[in-house]
Amino acid sequence: MYEPPSRYDVIITVAHDGGRLPDPVTFAVAADQAASRRSASIISVHMAEEIINVVTVTAPSRYAALVLARAVVSEALEHQARSCPESAGDAHRASARRPTRV
Repeated sequence: MYEPPSRYDVIITVAHDGGRLPDPVTFAVAADQAASRRSASIISVHMAEEIINVVTVTAPSRYAALVLARAVVSEALEHQARSCPESAGDAHRASARRPTRV
């Protein structure tokens, strides 16, 4: 049985784990580019201790939506690490919360 893809909002938080968080502007630009390559959108809120990301994707399942959302945030973090060598050693932990259907 075929079901069309659904739209999911996935919340991913990135904690600094003792290091520095990415520059908000650089991260936002990299995240937007990564999202557009995957036909997704992202909204990020930068807090003192973490970045909260809401990634909206269209996917056939919750699992696929989670994979796409994590790829968007991961690519944005990798871009930040490449553009700022001194933060490359900072450990960033991404934890995904349960995706919700919109």
